[in-house]
Amino acid sequence: MHRLFLKIFFWYWLTAWGMIAIVLLGSRLTGMRQVSAPNMYATVAPILAAEAAKTYESGGPEAFARFSQSDVHDHERQIFLLDGSYKDVLSQPLSDDGLRLARAAKNGQLVVLRGHIAAYKFVSSTGHPYILMLYLKSDFRRIGDALVGDGLPFSISLVLLVTLLCLALAYHIASPIHSIQSTARRVAQGDLKARVPSSVSRRYDELAALAKDFDSMVNRLDSLIQTQKNLLNSVSHELRSPLARINLSLALLKNRFSPDSDGTISASGS
Repeated sequence: MHRLFLKIFFWYWLTAWGMIAIVLLGSRLTGMRQVSAPNMYATVAPILAAEAAKTYESGGPEAFARFSQSDVHDHERQIFLLDGSYKDVLSQPLSDDGLRLARAAKNGQLVVLRGHIAAYKFVSSTGHPYILMLYLKSDFRRIGDALVGDGLPFSISLVLLVTLLCLALAYHIASPIHSIQSTARRVAQGDLKARVPSSVSRRYDELAALAKDFDSMVNRLDSLIQTQKNLLNSVSHELRSPLARINLSLALLKNRFSPDSDGTISASGS
């Protein structure tokens, strides 16, 4: 029972977590979502945006081009700076997803699309509106952030909920099988009055049908054995009287023809 319980539990547990991971990861990596502190990019975005706007406003497109192509930033991201008309200050073409994300961003908000495009809308110190676009390179750190990130309390609650549900489901399946097994062992030891607990028969599923069929089988065996015993008793009773008469006749004949008798047989009517 314990082996079956553990197998059922772990299979359901792993399956449930696999589905949850796929859903969560898929929603994080394919959908548009807002990112807030303490996420690393939500913390860095305002600082990077202020630096990018200051560089552009003080040095023009050439200074910003050098800033966006510097080794400090190029290892992990490509930087674009859009003005209030959603046009890149370096006249670089943007993808449709990038433009859609830029239009969806609100002031002071970092939004991410499919885990590799981020947009942060802000107003510079001079009062000009800008949108900082980050094309992030995919790595395992973002996958880990998608699974955990700032939703750690939710993830822990989800772990507990899934574990409890899997435990309840495994027990719901394995417990009646254990009851049927215990009853079968009692029957094998000769207890034909043993029956599966009624709680199993009230489940209204295949295991309940199995319990009812098992009880019907035991009832049939009990009935056949009782019929056999009754038949043997009847046969024994029917044979006991003729055998007694035969034994009595043999005893009389033995006494009549014993060596102590005169050896003659009187004819009837003589």
